[in-house]
Amino acid sequence: LVLATRSGMVKKTRLTEYDSARSTGLIAITIRENDSVVAARLVTAPDSIMLVSKAGFSVYFRATDQALRPMGRAASGVIGMRFKDEDDHLLAMDVAPAGSYLVTVTESGFAKRTPITEWNEKGRGTEGVRAMRLTEKRGGLAGALVCQIDDEIFTIASNGVVLRTAVEGISQTGRDTMGVTLMK
Repeated sequence: LVLATRSGMVKKTRLTEYDSARSTGLIAITIRENDSVVAARLVTAPDSIMLVSKAGFSVYFRATDQALRPMGRAASGVIGMRFKDEDDHLLAMDVAPAGSYLVTVTESGFAKRTPITEWNEKGRGTEGVRAMRLTEKRGGLAGALVCQIDDEIFTIASNGVVLRTAVEGISQTGRDTMGVTLMK
C-alpha cells in the first residue's frame, strides 16, 4: 500500500501490517499538522508511481523496495516530491502501468492526454518535470489521472455540470504543452 500526502510525502507499507483488525481502526500514516492524505494505492514491486503537483510538475518512479522501502504503519514517510513554490502541493498520485496515459485538466477546463512513455523513470524526492504547461489565465491543475485509452472520465464543473468524455477523445500531446478545451 502506498500513501501520498499533500506535502509531497510518500509511504509504502506491506499489507500484512494491517492484518489485525480493531474496532477503532489502525494508524496507516502519521500526518503532520496542516497536511492530509491525497491518495492511497495498492502496488507491487514492478509498478511505477506518478506524482503530480497543482503547479503542473510530475515525478515518475518505480515502486521497488530500493526506491521506496516499506515502513511501519506509524511512519510519516519520505519525500516523494519537492515543490518549486511554497504555494504548490501534491494534487494526485497514481499507479502508472506501461501503455497508460496521464490525463491532466486545468481549473479553466483545458485538458490533454500524454503517454506515460514521455516520462523517464527518475528517483523520488525531486521537483520533477513539467506534466502540463500552465498560464495564469488557465489556472493550476484541477485534476490528474492515469488512464487507459478505452477508459471514460467524468469532469464536474463548480456549477454542477457533468461531462462524460472518452479518454481516446482527449487530444494527445507531449508533456510540455498546454492542452485544448475540454469544458467551458
